[in-house]
Amino acid sequence: MAGIGLTTGFLTILLPVLGVIGLAWLLIGPVKHLRLAVPSALVIGAVVGFGAKFLIDDLINPWGAPLDWRIYLFVGIGVAALALLVPRMFGSKRWFIKIIAPIALILVVVAVAGQINQVFGGYPTLGSIWGDNGVKIEVQSTPPPDQSLVLTAQTPTVKLADWVPPADMPAKGKVVRVAIPGTVSGVISGDNYIYIPPAYQVENPANVPVLVLIHGNPGGSIDWLQSGQLAQEMDAYAAANKGIAPLVVMPDVSANYSSPNWPLCMDSNLSKGGTFLAVDVPNYVRSTYRLGLGSSQQFAIGGFSFGGTCALQMGTVFPAHYHTFIDISGERAPFMTGGDAAIVKTYFGGDAAAFAKVNPLDVLKSSKLSNSKALVIVGGNDGTYRPQNEEVFRALKTAGVQASFQLLPGGHSWSVWKPGLMNNIDWLMQQYGVR
Repeated sequence: MAGIGLTTGFLTILLPVLGVIGLAWLLIGPVKHLRLAVPSALVIGAVVGFGAKFLIDDLINPWGAPLDWRIYLFVGIGVAALALLVPRMFGSKRWFIKIIAPIALILVVVAVAGQINQVFGGYPTLGSIWGDNGVKIEVQSTPPPDQSLVLTAQTPTVKLADWVPPADMPAKGKVVRVAIPGTVSGVISGDNYIYIPPAYQVENPANVPVLVLIHGNPGGSIDWLQSGQLAQEMDAYAAANKGIAPLVVMPDVSANYSSPNWPLCMDSNLSKGGTFLAVDVPNYVRSTYRLGLGSSQQFAIGGFSFGGTCALQMGTVFPAHYHTFIDISGERAPFMTGGDAAIVKTYFGGDAAAFAKVNPLDVLKSSKLSNSKALVIVGGNDGTYRPQNEEVFRALKTAGVQASFQLLPGGHSWSVWKPGLMNNIDWLMQQYGVR
């Protein structure tokens, strides 16, 4: 049951149909109900829907971009249905109407929730609602087996053509939850997750490359596993490639939600978020898994939305640490409510020049990154982020980055972010030298 799809499958048809039936039942009634209750409910729904849009998009604007208009439409429908409940229940003396009315409302609410989920794709299965990602997550309380005699700085990156899967290789990868210390940066991170591919889980492990994936805001490091179904996708990739896939690190970049002002993946007066990703995370992988010892070219970084911006920041501000990066639906620059002025004031004490040193578009104006490779990916219907990604792509090309631009069907949602990553794993493996 936990694996039943919410973004694909029969529920994507059944739930809207049941919702329409429930709404129709709430709307239809005696003449008095049609003349008074229905118009009033529709007005209430419209006021709440438009009011929420004005409040969130125009006044607060917490994410620097408006939410998809369909969100407010579905919210308005749900509120209108709720407003119809009381008059439908008590507008008739028939007992069964009093029972059916709340059932009809539940059908509408579930359908509305399902449609909102379709917009974002955040919950791909029923199980994901209560945290069942379809993957067992182990807590890595003890270090993995010492591979210092097998993997050294001289060990070449595994070549797909040369790799022969050993008999002790498992069929699937595994996911562990780890603590990554901010030894150099001082950043205290929350839950970090690592996907370990089958080819590493053997007595003589393959020297697989490392991919660091950053989550969005709002969001957390679990999102790549829950909404992106990262483990299942990587298992499928590994199954088609002799058990070889990247070791994927999904770090928490919120500083464990200790402050509403996240580190924003940059070094500032508040935090060394950039150093955490550029130094502490790779150092943890090297010391714990003995991967990436030979060259920083064995590391790549990617992310979606806020995480895409992080990947851009790492690739431009720390190019020696991340030669290869994937920016999926990212912003043109780090963002907080109030724009660049607010960032300069909050993070740099009013020093605009200090911010310019870590702001990707400013860095690209004076940098030549001919050894860097990047993918910029965005949804064709992403009205806010598509122009920003196009601007970023032009700036990357001007700075000499070997960049490609991909336009995918969809908006600012997992319908873009998930394929944006998985469709390009082969490309990544080519950059690593695996393929």
